[in-house]
Amino acid sequence: MTERGGAAGREALCWAAALALVFAVLAVRGYRARDPDSRLHAEITARLAREPVSRWIAPTMPPGWYLSGLFREHPAGIFALPALLARLGYPADQAAYAANALYQALTLVVLQRLALAWADGLEARSLGWLVQLLPIAFTYRVRANHEQAVLLALLVALLGLERSRTRPAWALLTAAGLVGLLLVKGLFVLPALVVCGLWILARRAALGPGAPGFRWCWAGLAGATAAMGVAVLAYEHLYRQATGEPFWSFYAGRQLGVAAVPQSAEYLGQKAYNLVWYLGRILWFPFPWSVALLVALVRGPARRGSETAASVRAARAGLLFAASVAAVYVLAFSLSDRRADRYIFPAYFVVGAAGGVVALRTIGALRGWCARLDRFAPALVPAVFVLAFALHFVGGLIGLPTVKLWAPDR
Repeated sequence: MTERGGAAGREALCWAAALALVFAVLAVRGYRARDPDSRLHAEITARLAREPVSRWIAPTMPPGWYLSGLFREHPAGIFALPALLARLGYPADQAAYAANALYQALTLVVLQRLALAWADGLEARSLGWLVQLLPIAFTYRVRANHEQAVLLALLVALLGLERSRTRPAWALLTAAGLVGLLLVKGLFVLPALVVCGLWILARRAALGPGAPGFRWCWAGLAGATAAMGVAVLAYEHLYRQATGEPFWSFYAGRQLGVAAVPQSAEYLGQKAYNLVWYLGRILWFPFPWSVALLVALVRGPARRGSETAASVRAARAGLLFAASVAAVYVLAFSLSDRRADRYIFPAYFVVGAAGGVVALRTIGALRGWCARLDRFAPALVPAVFVLAFALHFVGGLIGLPTVKLWAPDR
């Protein structure tokens, strides 16, 4: 076994142990989130696990919630894995929380590999635990909603694009990521498509105009878009078979209709307020690395003695990519008159990761500290995962309040 293969094997064992511990605690303690959306999704999952698989595409609202009948808030993809876990014997009421923990773990693994496109090995490995300490990570640590699956799907799609430059077959990963995102959260795949295009442009700018393989990236993105179209048609067909009713027309009408309901008579003023509201979240939820990124955007990438013009160019492209992703999500959702922290969830982690790399390159003490901690890799990131989970769990048991910015309705 090669050294690289041995490290990957040790990492897999550490993650297996961490997830087994988290799964066991969730099950033994009978965990239930305080977040209402998470409780709803967990309850739907438990109900689906008792139904035939053919009905999983058409869940229904449990009694006593804000709607009744078919659940068409989003496609049913978020329920598939936890329902399967419940069928395999895991406690049905906690299966959605366990699936979310798995999505978090996979997100960290994929993020570290994707970060190697912009960062060195120490920086990429350090991001695996640094992003777990972001305020947004604490807020969404143990939940059963869509956000973690959406982030994972986007990162998977980007990893497929990056690797398809040299091996076109990796474009299948891009298709899997985007189709998965579509089936989990429907229209939220649209900003992800834009982010994929920005990734290709940023990597081309970083590597220079003569870098090969970008035609495969664009072809892969086009193929993924076509796969999404096929998925839409297949989902509609299966949904009509299960219910006799349409899905996409109802879903799109509800999502776009609710988003268009004005919250204020001052149209432009409301959009400006939305923009400020989301910018506040972009600054706080990836803090403190959002500040590091902002400083780097103003001053330009830091120049170290060993850096070449090419490496500075790549750093500048990475900064602009992170800022562009934040802009896509903030501007897109500022146009809606519905506001929620979760809508721009992927942007927090892109900003946090980019700012973390900036800090590691400009703050010598931080880099030295991370280098010392790196001796504990590959157990470090799973260990922080378990510790952060434990802190969240204990905080819930003793009733610690959640920290929030001003509410969406203010």
